[in-house]
Amino acid sequence: MIVGMLAMPLGKAAPPSKASWRYILYLDADNNLDVSTGAHHESVVESDFEELMSVGSTKDVAMYVFVDRWEGPANLFKVNKGSMTEITAFALNGKEANMGDPATLRSLMSYTFKAAPAEKTLLMFWDHGSPRIVASDDNPGDSLTHDEVIQALDGFHVDVIGADECLVGQVDVAYQYAARGLNTQYLLASETYTGWRGYPYDATLARMVADPQMTPRELSIMFIEEVDKLLSENPYQGEEVNSHSAIDLSQVGPLVSSFMDLTEMLSADMKANAGIVSKSRGGACFSYATNSVNVVDLIRFVELVAKNSPDNAVKDQSAKVIAIFDQTVIALQVTQTTDHQINGLGIVFPNHSWETPSYYWSYAIMEAGWEAFLTSYWAAAGSV
Repeated sequence: MIVGMLAMPLGKAAPPSKASWRYILYLDADNNLDVSTGAHHESVVESDFEELMSVGSTKDVAMYVFVDRWEGPANLFKVNKGSMTEITAFALNGKEANMGDPATLRSLMSYTFKAAPAEKTLLMFWDHGSPRIVASDDNPGDSLTHDEVIQALDGFHVDVIGADECLVGQVDVAYQYAARGLNTQYLLASETYTGWRGYPYDATLARMVADPQMTPRELSIMFIEEVDKLLSENPYQGEEVNSHSAIDLSQVGPLVSSFMDLTEMLSADMKANAGIVSKSRGGACFSYATNSVNVVDLIRFVELVAKNSPDNAVKDQSAKVIAIFDQTVIALQVTQTTDHQINGLGIVFPNHSWETPSYYWSYAIMEAGWEAFLTSYWAAAGSV
């Protein structure tokens, strides 16, 4: 034996080397998203698979996809250049997984964290989304809520969470993650709707592979840069519904605190301010049926409150909210349709008390002061 070298004990394999990034895609297509669409009638799922395989994993970036489609069981794959290797050792591989069960997500995280040691982690959700959920599995008929994501990820550090889906980019969701103890730095999400095309998986993975030392912040900005580039060129520039943002979760607490200071000012004399609130809320609504889920753009609402209010203290506090917001949304993609309407974070703002979904009453933002403001506004507007 060479002096100074340690011999590996017989019968024990060397531990896997540590990558720079562990990239996990939680792809729930066990619903009406397992379709063929687009100009060339492409399979949405297989199109993303092809993009990922055009790059593949490297020693520095370990890429895994856990997928459940409409037909057949769920499978875990490691993505290679030109192929995907099925991970038969994973307990849920080859079974009909419930993608709406937090235990499924936790099992996946436990396996991949052990199988692929890495310095940093990106977890991407692929499915329908909303201010309540990130996955909807029609077989057996269950949904993975944001609270269940927090539950499933307890004990795991995930540097970046992405949601390749609609309507997750709300301050209510971001604050729920931050206030309820999710150990995550950045959130990638859409305040509005997203088209079938989603993120460009080839371009984003290629940039990760080319620069595996990028920080979580740099990676978050990169994803928004690449989706902006994709949706600015033919043939996808017609997808006018899109917006995407990168959100620094460490800034969400200060943002909500400052915003609640503003709402307290308005609530102090809601009889006088109800008209200002109503007019500002109406101007902060945006297109493509988001009114059906009672979402408005947070900063557009604040800007309009400042414009419509004669109170200089309200104007000054609105400016403080906007200043903190500029540190919270660190990258934004919008289209010609959503530009000037969308700033990167919405907020659930029911116009009537009876429109408030049952899950929402327990959200952290309601406890922070939003419920008090809404209750005051509804009472003044006769909407209780």
